[in-house]
Amino acid sequence: MTTKQVREMFFAPGTDFSRAEDRALAREDLIYNVTEDMLVAMERADVSKKELARRLGRSKSYVTQLLSGARNMTLGTLSDICFALDITPRITILDAPASENPAASDEGGWEAEDIDMPRYEVLQRRNIIDRQDRGFWVTEAA
Repeated sequence: MTTKQVREMFFAPGTDFSRAEDRALAREDLIYNVTEDMLVAMERADVSKKELARRLGRSKSYVTQLLSGARNMTLGTLSDICFALDITPRITILDAPASENPAASDEGGWEAEDIDMPRYEVLQRRNIIDRQDRGFWVTEAA
């Protein structure tokens, strides 16, 4: 769910947010997107939390906390997880202000890509939405 969708769902139109509230929502949006991408990668690799924990030399509860967003995930930890899953992470930081960046929204660039996606195809086993692979995205008339 994007920052804009959260605001539309829970707040009245025109609600003003402080800079601190915007920052907190942007942080939660990033955490959500990264952890969901990790879950998709685990699904694709058929790796459980228990197996990922074994590969990392950590406990299953540690992995669960990371993937739920309850524990802070450093870039080092992200790199370790990607290595354990045999994937390469890619991070893109847009340095242009949101007003100059056509991919950014009016909320500072934390919006999802502007793609018409009425419905997502859900991966089989764990009902994880695959945001990365557009081959899994299906559009159907409602």
